[in-house]
Amino acid sequence: MLRELEKEEMFLTCPKTKKSNDVCLVGAVRISNTSFFVYKNSEGKVALKSGKEEKLQKAAVQRMIDLNPSVLQILNRYKIKPVIDTKVLKELSGGHMNATCNVAMGVYALLPQKLKSLVDEEVVKEAAMLHDLGKVLIPSKIINKPAKLNTKEREIMNIHSTLGYELLKTQNIRKEILDLVKYHHQNLKRSGYPNLENTNLSDIGVQIVSIADKYSALRETRVYRRKLSRIESLLILYKEVLEGKIHKDVYYALVDFAEKFDN
Repeated sequence: MLRELEKEEMFLTCPKTKKSNDVCLVGAVRISNTSFFVYKNSEGKVALKSGKEEKLQKAAVQRMIDLNPSVLQILNRYKIKPVIDTKVLKELSGGHMNATCNVAMGVYALLPQKLKSLVDEEVVKEAAMLHDLGKVLIPSKIINKPAKLNTKEREIMNIHSTLGYELLKTQNIRKEILDLVKYHHQNLKRSGYPNLENTNLSDIGVQIVSIADKYSALRETRVYRRKLSRIESLLILYKEVLEGKIHKDVYYALVDFAEKFDN
């Protein structure tokens, strides 16, 4: 679903839905380097909406919660109220998730062919665009804490990938994309989160989304730290190569991308 579109393609016709109030998220696209979420409304039309459409975004996420009881079960387990933070979604869709997608595509393009052949480019694109959707349900006091998270807060923050997976599971999204959303904080040593269990997962796909997510985050200003330089960010990630968490060829593809396009 994530691809370059012309402006005249912004509204399409789809089969009508049964309920008049149905609004669901079906994917994401990029138009002239700007990211949009793709929604289907009750009239059977698909519309592209930017981060400014907070009411529609909130309705879409609420619909996902209503369709999957597992979302509330996870929130209840951590005593979190189901509050949808549309400000976080707006910031993510207009910034971090778009940047992550751009980096992921750059890394993919510069991979050795033997690794490229193991990855579905479209799956990586859409997973990168949607990977942090679950953060809309993480309390803002944790998302915006201007200091290091404590153990309990870190545990809550870490459920965002599972929440994103459960939300998107209610939509017409491929399982391969859902798995990358859920496991984008995993690594080659499988010491990340959540536990992989017996999941048949593309390690290279996870590596691309994961390293793009980390690099994009390091290059952004956060409430708890300044924006890091390109060199600082790459050095931090190289440590994970030495620890066996990041595939060296994926890392060197990132280095090539950063040197060419992130000056």
